[in-house]
Amino acid sequence: MHIWAGRPNSLADGGGMEPRYLRQLAEIVDLGSLSLAAKSLSVTQPTLSRNIKSLEAMVGAPVLQRGRYGVTPTAIGTLLAREGRTIRSAVREANLSLGHWKGSLDGRLKIGAGTMVAHSLIPQFLARMSHGTWKVALRIEVERPAHLIDRVRAHELDAAIVQIDPYFSQDGLTQIPLVESKLSYYAGAKHPLARKKHVTERDIGRAMQIAFGAFGEAHAASVDDFTQAGLPGPTIELSGDLSIALHLLSTGTSIAILPDFIMRHLCDERPFVRLAYQGGMPSRTLSIWHREDMDGHPLIRDFCRRFGAYAASLQEGR
Repeated sequence: MHIWAGRPNSLADGGGMEPRYLRQLAEIVDLGSLSLAAKSLSVTQPTLSRNIKSLEAMVGAPVLQRGRYGVTPTAIGTLLAREGRTIRSAVREANLSLGHWKGSLDGRLKIGAGTMVAHSLIPQFLARMSHGTWKVALRIEVERPAHLIDRVRAHELDAAIVQIDPYFSQDGLTQIPLVESKLSYYAGAKHPLARKKHVTERDIGRAMQIAFGAFGEAHAASVDDFTQAGLPGPTIELSGDLSIALHLLSTGTSIAILPDFIMRHLCDERPFVRLAYQGGMPSRTLSIWHREDMDGHPLIRDFCRRFGAYAASLQEGR
């Protein structure tokens, strides 16, 4: 007995083939039964029968026939079931890939933070999140910004929060800008320049300077200016742990180029003063960086939204 109803010329008239029907046909052929296929596909048997009739209407010929041993495909049904298996396999692979993509974080985020970010924004952010209902396990790793970006590229970190040279390669990465922060000269409250209302290039050139981490390039540029003017250059370069730089600043013996936004929210009770230097200073953008292939990932998107809102609230003084 043929299971068929149709309009013979639907394909010739420009009708389209529904991939879902082909996938269902493959399931029926492989299981040899409409009832078993309906159970496997989680649809009702009447729905499955209607879909096969719609497919036959598109084809203009029967695709199934009943025999002594159940339902078997016709010649065209055999060909179409083969295509249906390909679609079924592709859907399974797509679901598997989606599962891996969603499960690659599995409720956990590995976030990299530059040293200064870790000494300012991260503790306050974590404290604020601990009072909410955010159910994510966070692992925070603190390193140099350039190394963190490399680890994001290498799939070792899910994202990184850094202020970094804007001219590095951004291939394969997504940047979510948070705050544009000017760099300024800072000193401890005991430093002689902290009390001056107008700090000159000569004052800066004569002071012992600390070149710290990601802000070393801006520091080096200022050194070139002072060297050309016949002024002495810096004496200390530091990378990694911020505690040495902050201790030296607090003693009142050194100055350093640091970002204003970070310094305003530093988790340190010692007083640091932005020097009243009138020379031009560059800016750096505090951003979240992640790989482009993680665009739209629920956990990444949620983290970026939360941290972005937190950074914005600090800017607004909330």
